[in-house]
Amino acid sequence: MDSDNSVNNYNLTITGDNSTFQDYSDPDPATYFRNISLQHFCADPIRMVTKHKQLKELCLANGNPEAHYIEGLLQFFLEDNIGNSLYHLRQSSNGNNKNGTYLYGLLNLALGKYRKGKNFLDKLNWRDNISTSDHCWERIKNPLRDIRIEWMHDYYTNMINLQPWPHCHPQDNMGLICNKCYYYKRLNQLYEFAIKDD
Repeated sequence: MDSDNSVNNYNLTITGDNSTFQDYSDPDPATYFRNISLQHFCADPIRMVTKHKQLKELCLANGNPEAHYIEGLLQFFLEDNIGNSLYHLRQSSNGNNKNGTYLYGLLNLALGKYRKGKNFLDKLNWRDNISTSDHCWERIKNPLRDIRIEWMHDYYTNMINLQPWPHCHPQDNMGLICNKCYYYKRLNQLYEFAIKDD
């Protein structure tokens, strides 16, 4: 019973580096909600509307970039509130959320705000490495699968206005791009995705 291995031996002295243990004695809620990962909800944003609305509101109130991205996506595609959507996506981009930056750029192109849309898409350095844009597109289209996207005639017109003439690279090859066709091809991806069920 006097053994060091006894279940009643409560010697909790820890020696060595304790840096792996976090101090939870005085957490700052603002920092917590600003930095909490909402990656799970980015893939299924509708759950933030139905089951986790309070969490979303707390994260929004504390400036969480992923929460702003989710809210921007929901405001544009579910609520049809363009102004609120662009505000939240801009906040997401300001917080260095690449998905928010990508979607903000695309939606500005669709709305005919070409300079702003191009500037935000350029933040993803697509000229040096196209993979960031590709990853953003994959992460954006997955949650949109369950949402019916209404593509307005104005969006289509604004997309066609971006189309280079004469064509510089094949339309269906995203691997071949340049300054003339990149923006059109990216917006066309969203357009084709939106009309797939019509």
